[in-house]
Amino acid sequence: MANSIPESFILCCALYKDIERKVILKEGYINNDVLIQAVSMQLKNEKNAILTDLYTQILDYLQPEQ
Repeated sequence: MANSIPESFILCCALYKDIERKVILKEGYINNDVLIQAVSMQLKNEKNAILTDLYTQILDYLQPEQ
C-alpha cells in the first residue's frame, strides 16, 4: 500500500468521519458491521488509487481478524 494514514489517526481522519456521518444519517445508528459495509461500498466504487489505499486501510482496521 503506497498511501496510508497513521494508525492512531484512522478513527479521527476526515475520510472516516465522513463515512461515519453518512451512515448515521442513512441508518440512524452506527455499529462496526454497518461501517464495514459502508466502507466496502465506497471501496468498491472508488477509482482513485490514493482513496482506494485509504479505504482499504480503514477496512483492515475495522475488521482486524481478516
